[in-house]
Amino acid sequence: MSEKSRLVQDLIVLAAEERIAELVVSEAGRTIRVLRGAASGQPPAGEPERADSPEQPSPAAAGAYTITAPLSGTFYRAARPGAQPLAAPGDRLAAHAPVCVIEAMKMMTEVSAERAGAVLRVLCEDGQAVEQGQPLLVIQPDEPRHVP
Repeated sequence: MSEKSRLVQDLIVLAAEERIAELVVSEAGRTIRVLRGAASGQPPAGEPERADSPEQPSPAAAGAYTITAPLSGTFYRAARPGAQPLAAPGDRLAAHAPVCVIEAMKMMTEVSAERAGAVLRVLCEDGQAVEQGQPLLVIQPDEPRHVP
C-alpha cells in the first residue's frame, strides 16, 4: 500500500473512531476530504443502514411522519449519559414528548414529537453527528378518535 493510500485509510479510520462528520486535510496543493454520513440521512458508503426494528412501510404510505434535526450537532437518544433512551421503537409518545437531544456548542437542545403516536424507527446512532434537516425518527401518529 502506498504512503498516500495509508494516509487516506488512516483519515477514514480517524473520522469513524472520533465520529467526525467531515475532515478536510490540505497539503502541498492537494486536498483530501473525508465525509462520514450524509445530510440526507443515508448511511455512508459501505456501512449498512441501521434499523432498530424490522422493516416498516414507507412513512408517506402509512401516514407516518419523520422528525428531523432542527440544527446540526451530535445526536443523543438519552437526556444524559447512562439514562434510558427518550424514545425507542414501539414506545408510545404523548404530543410534544421529548424523543432525543442534540448537542451543539455545549448546548443541549431537546427534540420533541409533534403529535402523539408510536415510534417506528430510530434512524441515528447515539453520538452520531447530524445535520440540520436530517431525519432522526419515524413516528406513526395516533389516529384521531371519531365520535359517532
